[in-house]
Amino acid sequence: MAVRQLATGRREFWQRFAPWASPSWLWRRYPRANGGLSKNGWMSAIHGAHSRWPDLEWLPLMQGRTPNLPDAEPPEPLFDDEFAPCVPSSQAQPGEEMSVEEQVAIDREVQRLRLELSAVKGKYTAILKTGALHESVLEAVKDSLLAPFPVPAIVSPKIRTGSATQDAILGWADWHAGERVFDEVMGGLNRYDPIITCRRAQATVDTTLELLFEHHKGTTFEHLFVFDLGDAITGDLLEDNKATNALGVFETMRFVAEVKARALAELSAHLPVTFVSVPGNHGRRGQKMPWKQPTETADWLIAEMVALHLADNPRVECIIPRAWSAVVNVRGHNHWLNHGYAAAKGGAGGIPWYAYMRRDGKMTAIEATRGERIDCRWYGHIHTDAEIPKMGGSGRQFIIGSLKGGDEYALNELGEYGDPEQKLVGAHENRTHGVSFRYPIEVKHADDTPSRYEDALRGLL
Repeated sequence: MAVRQLATGRREFWQRFAPWASPSWLWRRYPRANGGLSKNGWMSAIHGAHSRWPDLEWLPLMQGRTPNLPDAEPPEPLFDDEFAPCVPSSQAQPGEEMSVEEQVAIDREVQRLRLELSAVKGKYTAILKTGALHESVLEAVKDSLLAPFPVPAIVSPKIRTGSATQDAILGWADWHAGERVFDEVMGGLNRYDPIITCRRAQATVDTTLELLFEHHKGTTFEHLFVFDLGDAITGDLLEDNKATNALGVFETMRFVAEVKARALAELSAHLPVTFVSVPGNHGRRGQKMPWKQPTETADWLIAEMVALHLADNPRVECIIPRAWSAVVNVRGHNHWLNHGYAAAKGGAGGIPWYAYMRRDGKMTAIEATRGERIDCRWYGHIHTDAEIPKMGGSGRQFIIGSLKGGDEYALNELGEYGDPEQKLVGAHENRTHGVSFRYPIEVKHADDTPSRYEDALRGLL
């Protein structure tokens, strides 16, 4: 006997089940064997339904894993066969009933599509077990999960009264999305979870626009570069993170890619954006760094997912090298991007500045053999905001703080702490090393303010 399928594609179903929209609860109550979906299937169904019908009374987001379900008795389910089948206008006229042959043909087509979907899910499962994981997953899901965002309405260019024109560089680093930092363990210094990720990311965007267009009223900004320096997620290589992360690895990747894409889309409404991403050390697949394969990291895949979200937006250019570093020319000056995992090693007395200077000297010698000059280096990794000179004083090295901020390991093992922050830098061709103003973007103040990005978590918490 055929299993009746739940009507998860209909508004009537979600009018009943929106307050119960927890993937885990729905999966346990209505698994595939009972006409429901897999756990991942329920996640996708909830996410899609919420996007289509945001006016329904959806289950509120929670900061932990356990949702606050209603106390009432769960509603009765609705099945596909309780609704009249959809008939193409070419096959039936208003008031006409379908013939038995027409109904059988439609039922056969539905069954064929279900079998095809099952085959695709089987291939996807097989992909997860093979090598070249990230490139294969990207190819498998890009058509169904990563629909391009609509191009935002363009804000009129802000042409200022002064004659100065500049570009700006926004530094992103070490978001560590999916991780939780516990307020009690931190002694009240910091807390972090996916909801706070959304709030701090929005604060980064809002503060950037405020600084550029409210604090520099004599300057016309022509272009924004966003340097993403890696460690977008924490991953699950450490047992500590496996036990305490708020989201799984793939859930986190989908979530943070959507948040970053939304942020870039909003920024692009005000000025053209170039997004440049290099991978970090977290999110790798094994204990050792895959130096031959920078694409076998979560950061590379997340950046590709961001690019797919923004594929229809002509105001955003995405540069995603298959390398650990990138060189970007901004108004005639070269900026070198790298996460900083290797550069920070070997500092004197636990202070990494000597290590950065030594690495800069080595890299400068290598670059000189190609006739290349680097004016500024950009790093993340150590979760501390800093600016130090290049070797010999000719140039700058920017170390970007972390969106996550200080965590339990840094505080208790290393005796160190840094507030969560990112960085905004001005770029002008006639300034020394091509750099004008610098602003640390402090984001902790946004932790208790709901964010418009929190919809990216729908169906995950």
